[in-house]
Amino acid sequence: MVSPYLPPPIESATDPVHSAADMGRRWQALMGPLGFGQRLLWIGFVGADRRMYQTMSQLPLGSRPTRRLVGDVMSRLRFVVDNIEEPTTVAFLLTRPGSGPISDLDRQWACLLTDAANEHGVPIEPIFRANDESLVLVDAQTADIR
Repeated sequence: MVSPYLPPPIESATDPVHSAADMGRRWQALMGPLGFGQRLLWIGFVGADRRMYQTMSQLPLGSRPTRRLVGDVMSRLRFVVDNIEEPTTVAFLLTRPGSGPISDLDRQWACLLTDAANEHGVPIEPIFRANDESLVLVDAQTADIR
């Protein structure tokens, strides 16, 4: 039997991140109960103390991953990370309506984000995906996005 989704308390959202599992719990605390009306990329930052900053951004995503959009995001994130005084990493959460396991489209977005982060020298945390029933780690391999 699958256990129901129970997010941790919001107060735990800034607990230190020492593993992918910790990162997932921080996103769960921030998202609270699941349910999404559109596809979004949530962008957060993890500071040198390994705690998430209390500010984050959302970017609406189209139905298909595009290198141009992700490249623009990464170039801006490179500027932000370079201008923060302490070592900082970027955390991504892909959210979308619906249910079911990680889709090919979820995996394509995560792969493109990973590839672009590597190309632009943006240090990132493991990428997660949330839909209306679960919040899970996305195993990002090299993308074949045209």
